Amino acid sequence: MKFYVSYFGCRTNQAEIQELIIKLENIGYELTSNASDADFGIVNTCSVTEKAEKDVFRFVNKIYKKTNAKWIITGCTVSKEKKNLKNRYKNYYFLDNIEKKDIFKFISNTFPIKGNVIYHTSYRSRFFLKIQDGCNFRCSFCIVPFLRGKSISTPSSEIIAKAKYFSSVGYREIVLTGINLSSYGYDLFPRENLLNVIKGLNKINNIEFIRLSSLDPRYVKYSFIKELSYIQKVANSFHLSFQSGSNSVLTRMKRGIKTIEYLKMLDNFRKFFPEANYGADIIVGFPEETEKEYQETLSFVRQSNLSYIHIFPFSPRIGTKAALIEPVAINIVKRRVKEIQGMNKDLKLNYKEKFKNKVVEGILTKEGEDRSFVVSSNFLTVSVPPTKGYRKKRVKVKIIRVFNENICEGIIVENKKNMTCDL
Repeated sequence: MKFYVSYFGCRTNQAEIQELIIKLENIGYELTSNASDADFGIVNTCSVTEKAEKDVFRFVNKIYKKTNAKWIITGCTVSKEKKNLKNRYKNYYFLDNIEKKDIFKFISNTFPIKGNVIYHTSYRSRFFLKIQDGCNFRCSFCIVPFLRGKSISTPSSEIIAKAKYFSSVGYREIVLTGINLSSYGYDLFPRENLLNVIKGLNKINNIEFIRLSSLDPRYVKYSFIKELSYIQKVANSFHLSFQSGSNSVLTRMKRGIKTIEYLKMLDNFRKFFPEANYGADIIVGFPEETEKEYQETLSFVRQSNLSYIHIFPFSPRIGTKAALIEPVAINIVKRRVKEIQGMNKDLKLNYKEKFKNKVVEGILTKEGEDRSFVVSSNFLTVSVPPTKGYRKKRVKVKIIRVFNENICEGIIVENKKNMTCDL
């Protein structure tokens, strides 16, 4: 029996889908990349922004018209819009985030199978491993805690066991994910912490890199950064949940932190990871954001010397406090987004220029007939001419030319072949 999967939104959603694929294959289901060939499909949804939610409805509407398969729609959009979805799309199955915890059992009962085990082999080099779910904070703009619930962590023994299995079937990089990854372990008894999980993963032979998804600066202390730098396999890239560079906006966001603490944290990171790729989330057009506050964010981004930013125009979510505040005019938001996107282009280009004539280490993730790909420790994706015999192996790449913020040229040091790279 064949199944198709899709997901929207965060890396946590991707992690949930990857793990589900493995579980289903291990009892005989077959993954297909063609939705029309599937006996049933699974969609993991997102409602973090209005756009994400519209994308979900657009996708579900499309598959409802074009495929005959039964579909299981799950995740945050279902938790938020279950009644609406059930009324619009008959004969589909809708599992909210609470019900999603039993999705494997639901599938095996709803679509019973008698078949041979399909032993999973990694189709990618990177595996997204969810180790935490939910959030105990109540930022004024965020609906996710209402949809995902309180913070819940996976015991470290289960995490290590899963990672050992994933490495045994061919994954070479583990990306740790969570709704609030930095809060890992605070809910467990006895209490555990993210640092010890990473140390445990570091001992698994076949894992080359351990990458961290978004970190909440409210949890990131000097001691954590220092200890992290001693762990050999930690990837040289870090993404940080900043949201704004204006103190007054951060106050309205209920973030409980100031920009001076962000800057101090970045200084601490650079002390131990001087060449790392640093990115951050920035919301543009938060309710009542003045031109002065917007300019404060631009000034902060310049001062922080980030390598890139993920830009989100503010999206009001019904049920959050920010949705009740006077919004910024849409034309002003669009202008600010366009301006900060230009800044982001320069940030990305400037970071990549620093690696001209330097060597970075990475994993060759794909071998194709036209080109192959390497992803470096500091998260540069290198597109190379066909390279055989290196897939999922650690290689060294020398950057020899940067075309623009997206394209560069380099060589793999081991075989000296010329190649181009998309950064």
